[in-house]
Amino acid sequence: MWKVLALIVAAVAVLFGTGTAEPFLEVVLGWISGEDAVEDDASVELPSEDIEVQGSAFDHGVLLSEKHRFKQAFHVFERCTVEARCLNALGESYLTGSGVARNLTKGLELINKAAELGDPDAQYNMGILHSSLFEDNTTFVQNEALSVLYLYAASTSGHTGALMAMGYRHMEGYGVPKSCSTAALNYVEVAKQVTEVYSVGMPQAVELIRLNLPEKNDRKAAHTEVHLYMQMAEAGDTGVAAAVGKRYLLGIEGFKQNYKKALQYLKIAADQNHGGALALLGYTHCLGLGVKQNLDTAYSFFVSASLQSDPYGHNGLGYIYFHGTSIQARNLKLAFHHFNESAYGGCSDGMFNLASMYLKGIGTSQSFQRAVLWYTQALDRGHTPAAYSLAIMHLNGVGTVRDCDIAVNLLKTVCERGLWVSSKLQQAYQLQDSRPDLSAWMFLKLAETGHEVAQMNVAHIFDHGSATLLHHESVVRPNLTEVDHRWNKIFAQRFYEMSAEQKSASSELRLGDYAFYGYGLAAEVADSAGSDALDDGEEVRHRPQRVDYDAALMHYRKTTEVKITGQWMQPFVAQAAFNLGYMYELGVGVTQDLHMAKRFFNQCLEVNPSADNVPAKLMLILNQLHAYWIRVPHTEKLMAAVRTDGRCTAILACLVGSGLLLMVRVLLANARPPAPRAHQAVPVAEMPEVAAAVEDLRRRQAAVDGG
Repeated sequence: MWKVLALIVAAVAVLFGTGTAEPFLEVVLGWISGEDAVEDDASVELPSEDIEVQGSAFDHGVLLSEKHRFKQAFHVFERCTVEARCLNALGESYLTGSGVARNLTKGLELINKAAELGDPDAQYNMGILHSSLFEDNTTFVQNEALSVLYLYAASTSGHTGALMAMGYRHMEGYGVPKSCSTAALNYVEVAKQVTEVYSVGMPQAVELIRLNLPEKNDRKAAHTEVHLYMQMAEAGDTGVAAAVGKRYLLGIEGFKQNYKKALQYLKIAADQNHGGALALLGYTHCLGLGVKQNLDTAYSFFVSASLQSDPYGHNGLGYIYFHGTSIQARNLKLAFHHFNESAYGGCSDGMFNLASMYLKGIGTSQSFQRAVLWYTQALDRGHTPAAYSLAIMHLNGVGTVRDCDIAVNLLKTVCERGLWVSSKLQQAYQLQDSRPDLSAWMFLKLAETGHEVAQMNVAHIFDHGSATLLHHESVVRPNLTEVDHRWNKIFAQRFYEMSAEQKSASSELRLGDYAFYGYGLAAEVADSAGSDALDDGEEVRHRPQRVDYDAALMHYRKTTEVKITGQWMQPFVAQAAFNLGYMYELGVGVTQDLHMAKRFFNQCLEVNPSADNVPAKLMLILNQLHAYWIRVPHTEKLMAAVRTDGRCTAILACLVGSGLLLMVRVLLANARPPAPRAHQAVPVAEMPEVAAAVEDLRRRQAAVDGG
């Protein structure tokens, strides 16, 4: 019994990071980010003012890099090479061509030197490069062991990326033993830090943009649209003013996070007694966002919002009553009441706080089952701290079944919403057009941690030859040869494979294309004697992939079987279905099967009905014609059927008799004598002799008449 109680107390302590009488001092704060949906404009305005030099030379160089003044940053890093971190930054500059000509060899040399001096960032970078580059371009061998060694060294220093990378590798068994518990130990340290950040503020969310989508920027508000919303808000539209204020507060949908502007527009709506705006103003004063923290002022805003049944207002009041202020005594019963109202009103923050009170039995009777229920409800709305709490409960089996796999996946989700990830995503999206190599490097850092969107994006960049990051410095865009393009596809393949393992339809489809056209590498297993036996002496080798229709068929099938969880997946699943239909229709790499082809063409139309599916419709028509043509018997079978069928003989006799009768009729018609022609008068003018005689007769008659 005491062991169970100790386990519960330990789990709660981990959940809330405290063992004091006020366990919610950090965690129960209003999570006003609402649905922690991954949305952001990913475009940051760069101020033109000079940078004030503070801290070390390295810090100065980092600030210059953040302002995209790469050449100046490069010179700053050159002057502080006595520091390992400056050596690493200098190596990254050479690697990505930032402020200096790109030089892979020089970059590797500097980063390796910094790693040997113990710099965690450099060790992480070396881990990435050893897993991405080949030691031998003829045997395609990568040094995974050295990669793991560097990542492990960086993780022992608490490097966020290295901890996530080691967690991901242990979760999937990439280069290390597959171990869920070890993965959890790596993830939980980072996840706890991320959750603590959410407890004291509002991290700016980042939109997860997939670079292979043709309409990847549609979700971001255009510059003109932002100004239009601002004008409508300033004109007195309270709904728009509240919406603009919230977007500035969270930094989403084309609005850069700006607390000052958020307060300006929220006040416009609050002056018209808008419940949502009043609640958000309460949060700004409660957390000290853009204003001095003042719980009494926050309380007045929360009261006004709750009177209009605003769920966020109730959540704020619950927080105030839980902690108490100079004018409001602490009241746990009222805190529970308002958290309950907020949760039933659909507020994910209220759901989280209500679950936390059930977990501790504060203000109500303790119930682990209800805590899990409300944490799950908050998680379904994208609540990051709820994901962390559920992960810890699943790890310890508190209120739910002990399930390490669920816990690790939840911890991975929490880690991917942290500042380390979001800052690199922002840089990668900002630089994708102006500096593709640097953008690819940012995505590469995230891809190694298991970030699926980053894996897909870096694969897309390499696949389309947009970056030469991993090429020798002699390779320069846009003068890429066919060999360079094939190497780009080899670099991309590893990340497509990792992304496909995480159920990415687009990556799985692309792997099918690689097999269909013979791109990338293929793995083969052989022992030292060269046989295919899977023995203790087996060795995995890689060779350039040849056209492999069986592998293409497998990848296309897996794509069509992926569960569609977002609209972006529909075109890729539909394309895979079309490709399968094409292969079955024409018998490419598979036995021809028109029924299967028709099934996949129909699936293509069903999966993505809003798209222009003319090719699929045309192939269905061709499929029908093909089916009719195949049903026509061969000549030999047709003649045999005619000979054995009496009806065919009778029809043939009728046709022959009709032909003979027609021939007799024609012959008789030709043998009949011609009919006499009717007399035709000939004009007198055409017979001169007759004309002269007639004229002579007329003269004589005239003479007789005159006499």
